[in-house]
Amino acid sequence: MDMSGGRTARATLIALLWFPSLLAATPASAAWTDNNCPGESWELSVWKRSQARDYAEKGDKEGYEWGGGCYKLNDKDDTPLQPDSGGEGADCSGYVFKTWALRNSSGADGFRFWEHEKNVHGPYSTADFISPCSGCPFKLLKDKRYATTTYMDAFVYRSDGGGHIGMIYSEGSGGFDWIVEAKSDADGTRIAWTDYRSQTAYRPVARKNWTPECFPNCPR
Repeated sequence: MDMSGGRTARATLIALLWFPSLLAATPASAAWTDNNCPGESWELSVWKRSQARDYAEKGDKEGYEWGGGCYKLNDKDDTPLQPDSGGEGADCSGYVFKTWALRNSSGADGFRFWEHEKNVHGPYSTADFISPCSGCPFKLLKDKRYATTTYMDAFVYRSDGGGHIGMIYSEGSGGFDWIVEAKSDADGTRIAWTDYRSQTAYRPVARKNWTPECFPNCPR
């Protein structure tokens, strides 16, 4: 019988006892998303603003992750203050992508439902939302008056390679609205009373082709 395996194991144990710093060389643990994002997606033919608002509301109090897109939905940030580390949450543009049920291909027709637990960001950044392509499933609105916008429209800005986008959860007054947004590592995903409507850097953008709220009983 070859006893070299036993001698190697004892030598390794002695080395770790004398030099515990060697433990740091072990492989890093798996990202949070590897174990918490079993979500699915499917094609949609009906998606109303009210359905989108209910979907967005469920992200309140959850996490934020730049480039991410998976939520556990337990009213807390499961990976607080862990930027860009495979943690919980979406970023701002990724959350709009999921809430608006867009397709995971730039400019694609039709819409797709993404479970909150599905880790997907989508192809759109704030640069795309502020300068929509002709075939994009969203468009800029002519102005930011309350008469022009409604809930689940969004405000977006872009500057120096960065930006932000948040959706109107409920319209307010005086340039303020309740905004639902994936805000930051510090704030997570939230609903907050915010003055994006008043800030000149922000532009209004709306998803195209919402299903009417009256569906399937709309007047003929």
